[in-house]
Amino acid sequence: MEQGSIERARIQAVAIASRVLAGSGSAVLGAIDLNRLRISVGVPDDDPDFKTFMVIDSECDALPFGPVRQYWAPEALAAKEQALAHAEQWALETGKAAFWNVVTRFGGAA
Repeated sequence: MEQGSIERARIQAVAIASRVLAGSGSAVLGAIDLNRLRISVGVPDDDPDFKTFMVIDSECDALPFGPVRQYWAPEALAAKEQALAHAEQWALETGKAAFWNVVTRFGGAA
């Protein structure tokens, strides 16, 4: 992978993680986005921070986070609100150190 594209992906990763840590972004959606960026940022498959994002993504994939919400009926979304709030809190607690590590590791790329 080209060094310039790795640096761009790392800048994007820092922005995502920073939003989550600042409370202006969803921890679940941030983890999903970072999981998808894993290859692009140039980390090994067994990177512990990105494995954390993979676990969050996997554990929350049945819940209506992000754009998929548009396909859910309002009543179904209302029925899932408690599960969504719980998943969001769990994702933040589970991923907080990994989000910080992304900012620390790749913050110099910005």
